[in-house]
Amino acid sequence: MAAAQNGQVLILLPPSETKTRPAADGADPLDLEALGLPQLTAARGTVLRAAQRTAVATDGATKLGVPASSPELLDRMAQIESEPTAGALSVYSGVLFDQLREDLSPVEDRRVLVQSALFGLVDAGTDRIPAYRLSAGSTLSRLGKAGSWWAPRLKPLVHDLRSEQAASDSPLVIDCRSGSYRSMMAMRSGEGVRVLEVSPVQERAGVRKVISHDAKRYRGLVTGALLEAERTPTTADEVVDVVRSVFSTHLQVELDGDRLVVVDRVG
Repeated sequence: MAAAQNGQVLILLPPSETKTRPAADGADPLDLEALGLPQLTAARGTVLRAAQRTAVATDGATKLGVPASSPELLDRMAQIESEPTAGALSVYSGVLFDQLREDLSPVEDRRVLVQSALFGLVDAGTDRIPAYRLSAGSTLSRLGKAGSWWAPRLKPLVHDLRSEQAASDSPLVIDCRSGSYRSMMAMRSGEGVRVLEVSPVQERAGVRKVISHDAKRYRGLVTGALLEAERTPTTADEVVDVVRSVFSTHLQVELDGDRLVVVDRVG
């Protein structure tokens, strides 16, 4: 694993269920050997083959969660290694990723890793991936639930990532993942690393309510703010300052222990 750059903050994102298929013209097919975090290459190959077996099975649509209206997704998963690829932030779409500028990409001192049921982790700054259909809850041929299969294989990676962040001038992890993907690879504060879980709430007349259905949008806004900021935060307080400087007036951000609370004041 490549060492973290001095001052490099780590942002963890969930994947999106919806993805934009890259244009086939001039696009390279998937190359597992070219993906970052090479210690995951063998595991990625195992999951890819299991996904292909599942896609051609009679119950493949059910196990992969493919809607009846999109049967072509099964065909694409059966040949996923031949699908065109593009940068991760242009493939993942949906509520969280819609908050990011189309031309946005991680700068040198900000690293973005996207949790993936197919690849384990995807480095948004370097990896080229296809539009795939697989989630943590998918059931894979011979492997079982994708999230459960990945969990023990990602656990050793947590130690490496934590060590890198602890040695960085910015020993911070901004965790924008959902619960199912956090359970695949749990990461908490300690050993010189501060892990901040982005937690959006709505405040009306002084009463706060946890936002669940639209949480991804707020996490996307936090991600965009950190990627577009002129400076890289090195402490949790600086994270708050950076995000505040970008947010509109009705959105506030504050620290509550290891939670980065996004407050949407309405009414």
